[in-house]
Formats: sequence, structure tokens, C-alpha cells
Amino acid sequence: MKVIHARDEATRAEARTATFTGTVWGDPLMPATDGVLVNTVYFAPCSRTFWHRHERGQLLQVVSGRGWVATREDGAVSVEKGDTIWTPPGQEHWHGSAEESMFAHVATSLGQTEWFGEVDAEEFARFVREGRTDG
Repeated sequence: MKVIHARDEATRAEARTATFTGTVWGDPLMPATDGVLVNTVYFAPCSRTFWHRHERGQLLQVVSGRGWVATREDGAVSVEKGDTIWTPPGQEHWHGSAEESMFAHVATSLGQTEWFGEVDAEEFARFVREGRTDG
């Protein structure tokens, strides 16, 4: 068992740039332990991850704002504060903020993350235009 009492104040939030579009910050809650990594991720409007997948899946818990989660198979779904999203192992996806909203989620990533290409502005606009709000 490992107890993490509170965020270590010496741990610094970091700007995410290599695999994200827009202004995105990651705030580590738990460093990688036994293949599990937990971060709070903050997105400015229209910011998003690149396409990626997780070896053993990913759990997102939306803590503020409104955003989008998308897979190649299912398209985009609108999410908001209080929603929980499970992405199964190996499923390519992206997630990020809505056009008019800041967005934050706690991401629990299991196993290695494999990154792919950017979700460019045109692709993002298409996903949002065709997106669903029904989950």
C-alpha cells in the first residue's frame, strides 16, 4: 500500500507541449507507480491531446468545465464536470476542452502511453460539429 497524503508542494506543474495542442498544464498527483500515473490536467479553450492510446486503459474524471472525448470509431462526445470516462486498453482517442470553456480532468493512466499525430484545427472542428451530447 502507498498512501499519498497531499500533493507535494515541491512538485511543479508542467506545461504540456510535445503531445498537446493549445495551452495545457499537467499537475502530478501521483508519480508513476507500478505502471499507474495520476495527473490533474488543465486545458484552455480549444486545447487537446494528440491521438494516443494506453496499454492498460485510462480513467478520466472531469472536475471542471466542459470538453470532448473522442475515438476514431465512435466520434466525439461532450463531457462536463462530474462525468467519468473509461477508455479501454489500446483504444486510440483524444480529449480536450470545448471551444468556450476551460476544462480540467484527473487522468489515471495505466501502463505505457503511445502517442500518435496531432488533432489539427480542421479535424477538431469536424469532431465537434458532428459530436454527440448523449454519451
